[in-house]
Amino acid sequence: MYEHYRFLKFEYRGRCLLVTMDNPPVNAAHLELHNELSQVFYDVERDDACDLVVLTGAGRAFSAGGDLPGMLKACDDPSISASMIVRTPHIVRSMLAMEKPVIAMVNGHAMGLGATLALLADVAIMAEGAKIADPHVNVGLSAGDGGALLWPLLIGYARARHYLLTGEAIVAAEAAQIGLIHKAVPAEQLEGAVWAYAERLLALPKLAVRITKRSINMGLRQQAESLVDAHAGLEHLTIATQDHREAVQAFLEKRPPVFRGV
Repeated sequence: MYEHYRFLKFEYRGRCLLVTMDNPPVNAAHLELHNELSQVFYDVERDDACDLVVLTGAGRAFSAGGDLPGMLKACDDPSISASMIVRTPHIVRSMLAMEKPVIAMVNGHAMGLGATLALLADVAIMAEGAKIADPHVNVGLSAGDGGALLWPLLIGYARARHYLLTGEAIVAAEAAQIGLIHKAVPAEQLEGAVWAYAERLLALPKLAVRITKRSINMGLRQQAESLVDAHAGLEHLTIATQDHREAVQAFLEKRPPVFRGV
């Protein structure tokens, strides 16, 4: 079922399916990984061999957001950004609609789309040394891949405005304190905490867990359905700006950006 995936790795652990993003060095969501993420949860939902999913990243990061060289290419080739924008809503829809529980094992930094993936999970458990942020604005973009939807619902509009308008990162302990994630644990305890939580869910009546997840997500899915395409479209508008190109070039050239408001 998963043979065609290149940047996602799969491992069954009993009735759990471990899905690992694997795009070294920091699991940046380039076009290919982005495409795979837009499809994988539809496939997982049809997988009769698992009842629960654990999502994590290989190496030192969960996912450090977008792929900057790929962003620069997209500035010159609108078909690249259009392809990603079309697929982005599928990531949000598929994770919210899937009845099987998803636990995000956030082993390292979760930035941009990486943050969205962690927040779309039913339970996010982070290593204490990890940070989470949606820094779209810092590269001249609107947070169109789920951040503008999820952050206000999780931590309220006042806090969400601050973090989305500045792109400021939050350490795991603070993220747990303000209700953005479920829990932060020492890095060496992360796997144990995640698998213990997985076993706890698997010990409960399967149908009750799935229908409870469906009930919880009903309102969120309604909001997502009315907003995700519009949010993706607004991000697409910012991709075409000179400030976005300047932000990406400045980051790659390791210099301060000079924004001109266009």
